[in-house]
Amino acid sequence: MDLNISTGTQTVEAPAPQKSMNKKRTPSGTAARLIALLAVGLALFQLYTAFFGLFPAMQQRSLHVALILSLIFLLYPATQRASRDTIPWYDWLLSVAAGACALYIFVNYEDVVLRGGMIYEYELILAALFTVLVFEAGRRVLGYPLPIFCFIFLLFAYFGRNLPGPLQHFGLTVPRILEELYLTTDGFFGIVSGVSATYIYLFVLFGAFLSSTKASDFFNDFSMALTGHYKGGPAKIAVLSSALMGTISGSTSANVATTGAFTIPLMKEIGYKPYFAGAVEAAASTGGQIMPPVLGAAAFIIADTLGIRYTSVLLASLVPALLYFWGIWCSLNLEAARLGLKGLPKETLPNLKHVVLSSGYKAIPLFVIIFFLVKGYNPLYSGCWGIVSSILLSFVKKSDRLSVKSFVRTLEEGSKSALSVGMACVIVGCVIGMLGATGVAFRVGDAVLSVTSGRLIPTLIMTMVIALMLGMGMPTTASYVMGSAVAAPAMVLLGINPLDAHMFVFFYAVLSSVTPPVCTGAYTAAGIAGADPNQTAFAAVKLALPGFIVPFIFVLAPEILLTNVTSWPATIQAMFSALLGVFLLSCATEKYMLSKLRWYEQAIALAGALSLLYPGTVTDITGLAVAAFLYILTRRRRHAHTLDVNPGTSQAG
Repeated sequence: MDLNISTGTQTVEAPAPQKSMNKKRTPSGTAARLIALLAVGLALFQLYTAFFGLFPAMQQRSLHVALILSLIFLLYPATQRASRDTIPWYDWLLSVAAGACALYIFVNYEDVVLRGGMIYEYELILAALFTVLVFEAGRRVLGYPLPIFCFIFLLFAYFGRNLPGPLQHFGLTVPRILEELYLTTDGFFGIVSGVSATYIYLFVLFGAFLSSTKASDFFNDFSMALTGHYKGGPAKIAVLSSALMGTISGSTSANVATTGAFTIPLMKEIGYKPYFAGAVEAAASTGGQIMPPVLGAAAFIIADTLGIRYTSVLLASLVPALLYFWGIWCSLNLEAARLGLKGLPKETLPNLKHVVLSSGYKAIPLFVIIFFLVKGYNPLYSGCWGIVSSILLSFVKKSDRLSVKSFVRTLEEGSKSALSVGMACVIVGCVIGMLGATGVAFRVGDAVLSVTSGRLIPTLIMTMVIALMLGMGMPTTASYVMGSAVAAPAMVLLGINPLDAHMFVFFYAVLSSVTPPVCTGAYTAAGIAGADPNQTAFAAVKLALPGFIVPFIFVLAPEILLTNVTSWPATIQAMFSALLGVFLLSCATEKYMLSKLRWYEQAIALAGALSLLYPGTVTDITGLAVAAFLYILTRRRRHAHTLDVNPGTSQAG
């Protein structure tokens, strides 16, 4: 089905997004009502505990997991060929079994704790059944890569005695593995599931309420009104709207599907090639996950893991996120200038003043959350008031007003939207649990350092590669959790601030969504653009290139992060040199400044960019000299070209 995207008086036809590999069922009748009841029940449970206090950890997590798994087996068929209209008997059985296994922990958690490690035989049977059901649910929602990766860690735990070097350990028996996964707070009901059962779910639900109250329409209209008339305007709309939408969804593919449906056709219409239009949207939507306040939901896990305030994670992410989007913005400016592209006519765009005055209030819930966070309240409480404010503000306009029916539907859709990230959080508990139970987690850092001989730059490069590889085809939350468990310890052992180390890993977990060969964000954008997926992916990597370098900057020059400020002059110098360095990097990749760069000028621009990005006064001065030299050179070349094209133009003119 085609989408009609209206931009003022202009209408553009957009191709339908690519079909999902895990298309949900859409049953009717009693089955649909039961699914709705479970989904709304999950939402109400989360809201109740957020407002009135959380249950004990195992109870909170087990009930959350029970409802998620039950919904997955009812909504996601076992195969792509299975019916989307009816639920077979075996999926009803699996749904009940998964829910019952998790609810056993909810009901008996005190008894399990008081027994001090004594396990009944039937509990091992329940644990084995639950483990199989978790992996099957993960396969249905997330595909094969993540469940296979997690299963490898089960083999790792069992065959520990036969492994070489630092990976060798005493080996766990099958009962010990099952106990760790099912009956402790280190496995499926571990800290990552705990974050899903609190912060992550609530912010997904917050996004659902912003969507149902049409706050996303405001973000889109605001972006179009603010940037649409500039050179390459639709591409800049994609950057700004994806940054704003990223504060809601925290998912690259969701950002692409939401904003790309109207930005990609507009980019193609003004002259961008389909693959480049898709690449712009993919790179911009990826950046949405590093944009506060959601950060792809991983911010909550970072804060919980390190035992720091959530606002510290937001502060640490702010400058790197701005540098990332600045790099894309520079590339788009240079590409538009090189191709001679223009923006959209102002008369076809929304009026900025009208958009702000008529719909600006729809952004208030975001500021409500930020206000409560700054005041020191936890993210859970802040998110609750964000939801409340979005509901209250829906009554400003009759067309946006939430009725009882639409309120219930929003609760249902919010729960369904949270299933994939919730499932990822549950199954990666397998990785964390096995690393902790075997004791190998404490030796991973030593193993990495032994390979890199303890040198900083090689260690950072190896950490980057590990994070990118672990993130291929996986949700950001899952790839970050695995990457931080495997790679971050080595960085901490080298004396890097733990928050900086985790932010380093997180950046590459996010960027894995546009990094070939498996890059879901780029593939989704290619489907909308009707372009070659691999060509789109490589173009997206080029646009996102500053993002691959920014983490090295804040590790080598930690003062650039707002959480590490010891001297504001030093921080401002580091930020200024980074901004100019990212601009020069964009010039090198786009082969353009004020005129086309020759190959050796590209090399000079790249050297200047790296000089500016590497901390130090001498390197900054060198980079500034390179930037000034290229500016003068390309300005003269452009002026000479203007005289050749228009011989009557005076030199002074």
